[in-house]
Parts: sequence; structure tokens; C-alpha cells
Amino acid sequence: MSRGHYPDLDLYMISEDLEELSEVESTDLRDDGVVIETEGPSFYIFLPGGPCEQTKQIPEVADRLLVAVQTGFLEFHGEDILLYELGEDHDYGELIRQVLTGEAVHVELESEEASETLSEAGYVHGYTPQAIAEILTGWAITSENDSVLDFATGSGTLLKQAATYLDKEGRLTGVEIHPFIAKLVKSRVRGIDNAEIFNEDFFDWRTPEQLELGEETQGEHSSEKYDAVVGNPPITGFLPPEQREKISEWTQGRRPSLAAAFVAKAVTHLKDGGRGAFVLPKKALKDGLLEQLTESCSIHRIVELPLGVFADAHSVELVVLTMVKEERDPQVKETGIGRFNQMELPENARGLFQQPLDAILENRYNPYDAELAKASHADLEGRNVLRILSNPSIYDIITSEGFTKLGELSGVEIGSGVSTGNNDFFYFDPSEKEESGIDERFFRPVIKNPPSDIRSISEEVIDLYLLDLTQYVEELRSDGVEVTEERVLEELENDGYTELVEYIEDSPLHHQGNGLSFTPNYLGKFQNPDLIIPEFFDEPVCYTVELDDAVFDSTVIGVQVDREQRRDALARLLNTPLYREFFQTYAESMDLNWYRINITQLKEIPIIEQALNEDTFERLEPFFPPEDDNDLVNLNHLLIESCETEEEKQALRRYLASRDNFAWSWFLTLPEFEEFQELLESDRDQAQEFVVDRFDQELLDQARQTFRNVEFFEGRRELLDDLLMEFEEGHYRGFLAGIVLQFEGVLGDLVEEAGGDIVEEDGKTEFKMPGKNRSQKRKNLDNLISQFFDGVFSEYLHQTVRQRRNKIAHGDVIEDSRTLSIHFFVSFYALCNACLNEYVRIAQQQDSEAAAI
Repeated sequence: MSRGHYPDLDLYMISEDLEELSEVESTDLRDDGVVIETEGPSFYIFLPGGPCEQTKQIPEVADRLLVAVQTGFLEFHGEDILLYELGEDHDYGELIRQVLTGEAVHVELESEEASETLSEAGYVHGYTPQAIAEILTGWAITSENDSVLDFATGSGTLLKQAATYLDKEGRLTGVEIHPFIAKLVKSRVRGIDNAEIFNEDFFDWRTPEQLELGEETQGEHSSEKYDAVVGNPPITGFLPPEQREKISEWTQGRRPSLAAAFVAKAVTHLKDGGRGAFVLPKKALKDGLLEQLTESCSIHRIVELPLGVFADAHSVELVVLTMVKEERDPQVKETGIGRFNQMELPENARGLFQQPLDAILENRYNPYDAELAKASHADLEGRNVLRILSNPSIYDIITSEGFTKLGELSGVEIGSGVSTGNNDFFYFDPSEKEESGIDERFFRPVIKNPPSDIRSISEEVIDLYLLDLTQYVEELRSDGVEVTEERVLEELENDGYTELVEYIEDSPLHHQGNGLSFTPNYLGKFQNPDLIIPEFFDEPVCYTVELDDAVFDSTVIGVQVDREQRRDALARLLNTPLYREFFQTYAESMDLNWYRINITQLKEIPIIEQALNEDTFERLEPFFPPEDDNDLVNLNHLLIESCETEEEKQALRRYLASRDNFAWSWFLTLPEFEEFQELLESDRDQAQEFVVDRFDQELLDQARQTFRNVEFFEGRRELLDDLLMEFEEGHYRGFLAGIVLQFEGVLGDLVEEAGGDIVEEDGKTEFKMPGKNRSQKRKNLDNLISQFFDGVFSEYLHQTVRQRRNKIAHGDVIEDSRTLSIHFFVSFYALCNACLNEYVRIAQQQDSEAAAI
């Protein structure tokens, strides 16, 4: 039960009041409820002591169980589910009194109504949306007489859906730990032949030891395995010690995942050739679960779900994992890893799991609105999987042997910075440093929050200093002085550092273990870094360091490089647009604009080693820092050209292409887009012809359906429909005259819908996208388009459409050209897809943040 759903119920006060009733013999207040003994039956009133808690065992003395919900109390009475409803005064105590005295009136609920009531109250933590139930059971069940296990049954949605695929020979088994939820499930599957529900902890149910001993105490089929196992295990962040110990035999890693343990045990109940389908948190994949599963199973799909699918999961990222109980060569690529691109599941989402992987990847029109990579078991290392799920196009780069990880680069060392243990004591701003009177020798510049508008850190931008007595203390030791706090202070006084002694004596100090309270805990893996990278960023920046005797704070990551030229080349490479994308892919997203990267993630970033040589460094110079789209494209082209093999070049092209994926995936397959990229680099006329050759009526129909059915385009629906009709009737001048005005209009809609600002100033329109941490600089149309298209599509837009659009918008003669109209249509619809993608991204993040409040 979530905190927002708690009934307004004080069991302590109620139990005190009930003891005054003649019918009540005693009350016994417990952690999650109260037992009430009466002259007749005994009652157990259940109310959890914390969010999402449920009783795992009904007290033996209780004859009747009442469950507190928002509207009153639920009671499972035999095969019936009763609801005692609160009166207008919303008095739970009075309602309990009426139940005890027999005065209360109840209504009977259908099992579906009871399930909804318990779900609203937060008890049914594993509530599974119908669309997900169809995906899981639809994949796992292959025959009408299959045997099916749901290992975390919850409200029974998966079992109910599974029953629709089975005949009388099929068999359903559910395992649910919580007694009254198990009662609910039994009510929901009442009337379904061969359905059996066990009220038991799944980790105690049919354990390997029990099966080995041949125990038959848990049902007729207790030793049998299943054709299909499905499940939506509970999501929890805290596990008590006894539960951690119980699941430890099923999980790997330092922090055992309950969901991962459920899945690991579940597959042991699968027959050879059987299928499993599960929903679990994305983070459950990172500690060896997949490597563990591939020892006995072949992984079929791993697909990240949109955040909006589970209303009660808030911001938890969830995946669907499907598999077959069979062995597979670890090098064979038959696993689909990817994500859906929109906030909601498409109606045909089930097909993403049931259609052959190759057929999906080759389908030109991407009917599932999802991005997939084709992987092998050998690729399923935990961190890799998380990155591929976030950005499937990174797959070719992660798995290529042509890229060296930053942490493995020769002559490069990466480390953490200063940890003082008491920043208030050790850190001084310039004015505090000046006013302290402490000698300069004890201060060292600290790099902590460098400005975002520079790329090199010098003394002029330092605004923080570290009080560091480490060198002084070491000099005393080398002189044979016994180092204690009293002796060091005495030596400081003798050497004339009175102000420092007074500061130390007047300050509340925290003792540093075996060290001195006035020396920092840790000065970092190294000092005087050559480069630093902030751990938190909205736009990642790699800074060169141009000052001596500097330390860096633990909120930035330091890099030492063995040669100056290599240092400058690495800094330039990490500041390119391509590496901005890499940083965002490898870092952890924190909110709408901000990311966090740790040392491990930074070390994993792939490096194009050839781009660090002096020749490439000089070739990048004219376009750095990039000022327009042409600079962006040229930088990307130069980095691609610097790769040694065609495989590496294709991997980068594919990754860059996917950054504009929303712009072209509706129009071109990935191989076609890669061909388009190469043409754009070599022969732009041929690239334009390539686009025209792939245009057909179906694309117009697809655009019309988008404009008619997607709410985002509601305000322009009729106008856009008219323009498409102009095109279809061959009125190309009319189409061009109208469509040129819609580019700015759709971008304006995006800014307004997302909560940004549109400013009309001096005859120009400027846009400001929302986000408290986003740059405050307003952008014109060209700048805003560049925000979406920083790859080859940006160049295509500029060369083919943008310049021509400006001329037409300012009264230039409009040609009656079908070819030009096709280019305008493709570019405009690409921009519409980009705007829709950005709108969905912002909405997802805002929904996630609102749910977390």
C-alpha cells in the first residue's frame, strides 16, 4: 500500500474503544493489524505498518479477516467477497463496531471488482496491465494443452489470460505468498478447470531439495515441470536480512535483486523446450542474471517498456524478458534487445515478440515503433545490456574490437578526487581565504564547479581552495618529529603560523580515524590532473587543466595523460558532438536535462584511437568548436574517416543515424539509411535521388494517419490534411507555398505544449525549450532544428530544404516541382516525428518526476 492510499485508521484508538463493547473479550494490537476476540468468532483487522506491506500469515486464532481499503473493509467469506462500506462520516471505528455486532450491511463483489479495490489500496503490488498479460502469455503458451506456472500470481491477471489459450487438458498453477490475495486469485479462477493456487512463498515451494526427495505433499503434480512459466515479480528496494539470505542461492552480485531471484528459480520449473516470459526491473539485469540464465536457456527478447505502461510503477524502468529452455551457441545472434519509442505500447506490441527477429529488422515501416539490436549470448554482460536497452544503436560499437575503452587507453589514468570528510573546515572561497590570514603555503586550488562556457581551467577561474597540511606534516615526519595533533599544533605555533593554529583550535573537528583531524581524508588517486570531467552534467565537457599544485573535488573525475599532444587530442575528441552522445548513452539519466557519470562508466566509453594522432587533431581544428550544422557534420565525417576499418566506420554511421532515428525510421531501413549516409558524403545529387526513388503513396497515407490520430497535431490537422490533398492532386505550387510555413508552426506547437516560451522580437521568432537546467539561450528555427538533427539528416535538411524554404517564405518564385515537393514532404514529416519524439520524451520525464513526488 502506498503512503497516499492509507485509510485514515488509527488501530490503537479503535482497539481501545472496542474493549468497552460487551461483545469484545480482548484486543491484541500487532504490527500489521489487531486481533479482536469476541463471544463468537475472532476477527483480524489488517492494516499494514508500511508502504506495500502485506500479511504473509493470518493469525491462527482469527476466524474472520477484514482488510482495510479506502471505502471500508473487504472480507473473504468462503467463496464470496464482501465489502462493508463506510458511512458518510468515514468512521472506520464505527464500521468495525457494526461488523462485530452484526449490524453492518455488506455488498458482494465480483472478483474483478475486488481486484480493482485492492489494487487501488496498494495491496496488489504485482497488478499486470492486460496488454502486458497478453504479451507474456501469448509468447510463452504454444499449445492448448500446455501446463502454465505463474510464480508471483498477485491478482491473477496472467492466469486469467493464460486460461483463454488453453483447453480442458491445459493446467494452471499459481503461487502467491499473501493469504487474502491468494483467496482473491482463487475467486478469479473459480470455474476454470485444472487451476490450482498455492498460498506459499515461492522460494519455499517445490525447492530442488524437495523434488530430489520426491516429496508429494504439495499436490498431484508437485514434481512435474511446466511448458510455460510467466511472472511479474514484486518490485522492492529493501529486503530484510532473512529474505536476502533466502534468495541468495538464486542470485549473484553484492545487492541481491528479488525480481532476479524469482526469475532464476522460475526457469528451474521449465521443461526442456519450455518458454518463460517475465516483467522485471531493468536494473535486475546488471548483476549477472542474464549470464546465469544463458547456462540453461536461450534469451529470445529483452525489451524496455515505456514508463506509462504500469500506472503504479512510477519511474521504475521495466523490461520484458522472454526465453526458451534450450542451449544455444553463445556466438549465435538470435537475441533481440531494444525498446519502444513512445509513452504507450502500440496496439501490435505483441508482434515484436512473436515475429522473427530478422523480419522485424528488415521491415521498412517499423510497425512496432521500436528500435532493436540483434545480439548473441556473448554480448549479454550486464552493463552492456543496460546501454543497449537505452540506445540499441550502440550495440555495434560496444561489440566491436576496433574501439579501445578509455580506461584501457595506453598512457591514460582515471581517478577520483578529494574527499575531506569536513568541507566546512577544509574548503575556503577566495574571500574566506583572504580574511583568514593563513599562510598561502597551506592552500591549494580546488577544481569543483568549472564554468560551462570555457574549456580550459586556469588560476583565473578558481573559486575554491583546500586547506592542506599534508606536506607540512610529512616534512615533520622526515625530520623525525613524532606526529600527533598536539605536536603538530606546537610546531605550527613555533614556526609562526598563529592564524592557522587559532583557526584549527576554534573549529569543531571530526576525527579522521587513525589520521589527523585537520588533514583531509583522501587527496584523490592523483593530484594535478591533466583533464577533468564533471560527474554531473547537462552538456558534458572535458576541461584541460592549466595550473600547478591543483586538486579536484570528488564531484569531478580526473584524468592524467602521459603526453601533452595526446592530452589536447583526447580533450578535443571528448568534446566533439559524437562524444556528447556517448556520454549521455553511458551515463545515468537523472532528470529532464541532467546526467551523472561515474568512473566505471567513463572508463567504458569507446575511443577512436586514430582520432588522437596529430594529423586528425589538426584536421578537426577548423570546425572546432562547432558553430553550425556544417561544422557538426564535418566533425562527425572526420571521426568516421579516421577509423581504420569499414566495420568501425559502419558502426559509427549506424550510431549517428540512430540519434536521428525518429526522423528516418518511418521511411528507410537501417541498411538503406547507411547507404543514404554514404551517398550524402560522396554525391549529394544521388542522395536526393535516393530519397525520391523511395517515396510512395503509402508514406502520404502514413502521414495523414499520424496527423489525424495524434493529439499533438490537433490544432493543424485540417490544414495539414488539405496540404497532403494538394500534393496528391499534383498542385505542387500550392503544397510548397503552404508547407514552408508549417516548419516553424510545428516547432512552435512543440515549445508551447512542452511549457516553453515563444518570443517575437524585431520581426524574428525565437524559441526557449522548457527545463530548469536547460540553457537559457533562445533559439531561432534553424538552431532548434539543429537541436534535433545533429547528424546527416541535419545536413540533408539544410542542403535540400532549409535554404529553399527561406527563399519561398520570402516571396521567391515557386516551381511546380514534384521532386522538390517530395523533399519538402520528407523533411517536414521527419521534423514532425522529431518534434513528437521530443514531446514524448519531455512528457515521460515530467510524468516520472511527478510520480516520484
